[in-house]
Amino acid sequence: MSKILGLDLGTNSIGWAVVETEDNENFKLLNKGVRIFQEGVKIEKGVESSKAAERTKFRSSRRLKFRRKLRKINALRVLIENDFCPYLSIEDLNLWQYKKVYPENKDFRQWLLTNDSENKNPYHYRALASENKLDFSVKDERYVLGRTFYHIAQRRGFLSNRLETTSEKEYGKVKDAINELSQKIDKSNCKTLGQYFYKLYQQGERIRRQYTHREDHYLHEFREICRVQITML
Repeated sequence: MSKILGLDLGTNSIGWAVVETEDNENFKLLNKGVRIFQEGVKIEKGVESSKAAERTKFRSSRRLKFRRKLRKINALRVLIENDFCPYLSIEDLNLWQYKKVYPENKDFRQWLLTNDSENKNPYHYRALASENKLDFSVKDERYVLGRTFYHIAQRRGFLSNRLETTSEKEYGKVKDAINELSQKIDKSNCKTLGQYFYKLYQQGERIRRQYTHREDHYLHEFREICRVQITML
């Protein structure tokens, strides 16, 4: 006597049956059943979309948020080590990174705050650091440079790692916006993105939601600030 398993594979179900036979002519049904699986797609307003794609989207958002936090924490480690920002302990940074407990240090929070009446603004600091040599023997001026670098570290900028799935239209839109911003920076006689954004800030114009480039804008500004601070020693 031999047993045979038969399967009927569907898009969201599997039907099965087990039969027994001795001569492959006479069959005896032993058992049967069906397994129904949850559909891998969802339908909203007549439009079908993948549930996996939705999960991937949320996972990518979480990953992007975590990487942004990690960039800030890594930048703070360097700034703290060189006394360019208020002190935070390793425990404070680890709690923020792994337990999502934001530092409660009052000096640190005060360092982050903006105050237009006192001209405490990261865009102002970025413009200042790219134009004038700061006195590193003065704590407040060290903190200005630290706040400048921390603000830059929070931004990532666009850097192409284009995949075949990226549409040519979308890719071209980003490139055109970046080139347009670079031209505006040149026409405004600004050397860096920070200088240009501070000028917009003073004029009450929009700063956010602009396409920026990692190398052409942020890395260039970082190098320009370093050049100013080093060559003016």
